[in-house]
Amino acid sequence: LMKKIFNTVAVIFALVLSVSVSADDELDGLRKNLSGILAEGTVVESIEPSPMPGAYIVKVGGQTIFAYSAGDYLMIGEVYDSVRGVNLGEEMRAIGMAREIEKIPESEMILMGEATGRYVTVFTDIDCTYCRQFHKTVPELQKRGLQVRYLMFPRAGLQSESYLGAVSVWCSENQPESITVAKAGGYVEPKSCDNPVAQQYQLGQRIGVRGTPTMVLDNGIVIPGFVGPDELLAAANMVDN
Repeated sequence: LMKKIFNTVAVIFALVLSVSVSADDELDGLRKNLSGILAEGTVVESIEPSPMPGAYIVKVGGQTIFAYSAGDYLMIGEVYDSVRGVNLGEEMRAIGMAREIEKIPESEMILMGEATGRYVTVFTDIDCTYCRQFHKTVPELQKRGLQVRYLMFPRAGLQSESYLGAVSVWCSENQPESITVAKAGGYVEPKSCDNPVAQQYQLGQRIGVRGTPTMVLDNGIVIPGFVGPDELLAAANMVDN
């Protein structure tokens, strides 16, 4: 059924795109239709052509969307590369997320173990069940050559108990030990200091982190959720698939 739907959509696009429309007219129509649905004051940061003729990549309100405009109608959705079997929106978001993470110095991360030459950066919440499950796999990942670098993402938001707990972990004398205690449900002494927890949470929101753990491998692959060591190492190309 899904294949039939995609084929039908492809035919519709082919028919619509067969009408000769200049690029300027397409852009003018797109801007007009966007302005009709966006909340007042919303800033359209950029509009660029996508690999699909007639569809554009629109950055608006901190998000990236694909949009197609014809007449008084606007279509917003995902674009798939059927040859590579790739969702272009997800691919772009992953690339953007990896680029932003590479800007963060390791001094602003909690590093689990010594450097191994390979790493995974993880947006984590000290209270999240799957984050705690992932943390139990950290020693095995380290043993198999993958270092874990934690960024804080308290899902309940700033000033929540999770946020205050994340700050206490960050401000502790031994961060790896404290985050291990916190993820086991243990007591971490409340502390406060200059810390990057709020900035990391805001960064995660800006670049598309929707849940925890969100894992970004050093090869740019983004995994939105918990996976076991074998699957994670396979995605890192560190074991045979």
